[in-house]
Amino acid sequence: VMSYRTELSEKLLKSALQYARLTGEAGRMSRTDLTTQLEPLVGTRGVTFLADHVIYPKDRTKDLGQLADSLARQHAAYEHLTYRPVVSAVNEEDGVVFSAIYYVLRNRGAVLDATEPTGRISKGFLIDKMTFDKSTGRLLSSLVARQMTLEERDSLLQDPTAWQPAVVDEGELVAVPHVVAGPNDYKYMGEVISKWVAMWSSGAPLDDLPKVVASNCREHDGYGLHNKPNGITWQGLDQGRAIIAAAHKTYDIRNELVSHAVSYDHKLGFEHWRADAVNRGDQTQTPLEGIGLICFNQHLQV
Repeated sequence: VMSYRTELSEKLLKSALQYARLTGEAGRMSRTDLTTQLEPLVGTRGVTFLADHVIYPKDRTKDLGQLADSLARQHAAYEHLTYRPVVSAVNEEDGVVFSAIYYVLRNRGAVLDATEPTGRISKGFLIDKMTFDKSTGRLLSSLVARQMTLEERDSLLQDPTAWQPAVVDEGELVAVPHVVAGPNDYKYMGEVISKWVAMWSSGAPLDDLPKVVASNCREHDGYGLHNKPNGITWQGLDQGRAIIAAAHKTYDIRNELVSHAVSYDHKLGFEHWRADAVNRGDQTQTPLEGIGLICFNQHLQV
């Protein structure tokens, strides 16, 4: 399987994993050591951290020193007990690496509305879409979709009790039906991701949904904002079809696949999509964007 990766793909994956390692270990490093190891990874104009509009409302660009200081503040606020990439995938053409990272954090500094440390432990996943300069392998931007810590939940949500994020065990991600056999599988999984994203656009042929989506498919809400039990927004092909049909009835939607990548080691893929949704009633326009992790079954259905 490894032989299907090119030298550039390996370079980008190595950079992404090194960046994740430094993010997790920054609190145990001196500032000099941290900046020395970050320097080969950071773009000459810094790294732009893109807004997810849930936890991070605005884009922020940080140079090497600012990035090191930011990581130091993160570790002062939270002891990183675990910070581990579980699955990573590269899209060489786009210069993009996606990583799903499992974390366990213990609060040890006052953050947001808190006046003192809580000592509470937060566990969850984040997905980081990292875009690199393909010629240098340096990081240009990062878009993170991350489950909230308990302190963020208490400060950012109007009703902290109306919050049920998805709980996905690491084993569910790595215990795939079969290891991917070859490059044709990668290509086909990319096509399935593209078809899945296209299904959300108005006018999409929903009769084709069973070709793309497994009968037992379910969608997990990483942020927990839908407040559904276990973070499952819908389950089963019929529910999925009904949710998409309802969206089409209410909105004129144009959904675009911005980027995607497929894991070389598992039947897993990542998606980054953007959409314009125009309400068919009052014609108000709502821009939407998201990144997600897609699990395939042995038939390469979502």
